[in-house]
Amino acid sequence: MSIPRSIRSLFSLVSPRGKSPSLYYVAPFSNWSLDWDAHYITENIKKQFPFDANVARTTKGLYGQVIHYASLWDLVAYVNNLRKGRNKNIGTVFHGDKDKPEFREALDRVLTNIDDLDRLHVSCSIMEKRFISWGVDPQKLVRIPLGVDLERFRPASMMERQARRSELGIPSDAFCIGSFHKDGQGMAEGNVPKLIKGPDVLVDALARLRARHKNIFVLLSAPARGYVKQGLEAAGVPYVHVVEQDYHRIPRLFDAIDVYLLASREEGGPKGVLEALASGVPFVGTRVGLVPDVIADGQNGLLADIEDPAALAAAVERLIEDPKLRRHLIERGLERIQHFDWPVIASRYYRELYEPLLPVPR
Repeated sequence: MSIPRSIRSLFSLVSPRGKSPSLYYVAPFSNWSLDWDAHYITENIKKQFPFDANVARTTKGLYGQVIHYASLWDLVAYVNNLRKGRNKNIGTVFHGDKDKPEFREALDRVLTNIDDLDRLHVSCSIMEKRFISWGVDPQKLVRIPLGVDLERFRPASMMERQARRSELGIPSDAFCIGSFHKDGQGMAEGNVPKLIKGPDVLVDALARLRARHKNIFVLLSAPARGYVKQGLEAAGVPYVHVVEQDYHRIPRLFDAIDVYLLASREEGGPKGVLEALASGVPFVGTRVGLVPDVIADGQNGLLADIEDPAALAAAVERLIEDPKLRRHLIERGLERIQHFDWPVIASRYYRELYEPLLPVPR
């Protein structure tokens, strides 16, 4: 994966006392998605506002600064240090449910220390409602969605589409379904399913489609897709699996598909919903994470309930059989996605998260 210099380079972490606070966005430097969030947020803020925004690996030595922890796991790692250094602390929690064992302990630690956070950022209304139900003051919550780079993710021309299909080994006359998010345990083959990502539901939906439409083809990306690949092979669904090492090569995958399909039970995004709309690709997915905030069913995408493979298959089938509906969803999706361009979203981060915590000029 190619990470820009702005992410790889660390800035000086000790600022002189009395100087205007800077932002230090604490990212893991090991997670493709969060590292790129850090890049787009800090770089766009520096372009738009007189505010020093940095990506940091640690909070050591910081005093009187604005510190933003990029995820639930980054926040939990530093939760015992929130009172130190008179910093203003912001934590982001993209997803998680206390009813699920893998999240319970981490969420309980955040809630126990909630008074030490100045703001809690969520990316979707589902998480906002959960935190309110868990007793968090709504005034402490700030909901700002994820963003997408509209300069890189854009509709492909017919020539680009044909070229991408040729490169990837996708038949030119196939109806190609894309699925680009990791849904297996670990970072190797992923033969053990990560059930919150719905790989079992995805395989079921695709098998149903294959039984009725022999011309479907599946393009998979991301690591750890072994469970899905085994399921597709058992169902006789043709596919190709491409693992990109450079985030900026992901748009070429969207160039090659006719629909993007999401079968998750739990999400904080996913970014795939934004990237699909920006790429002029119809979206079909479950009502998880950011999806219900972005997609109006039948207007700019098609939605199904969680754990309903029959409904997902039926939605894709509608698109196979109705080119007019596909064009309608694409047009409305391209209109909707303009609100999620990273410069727009980064501006909201500054105005709604950071600026209210800065000292008022005298």
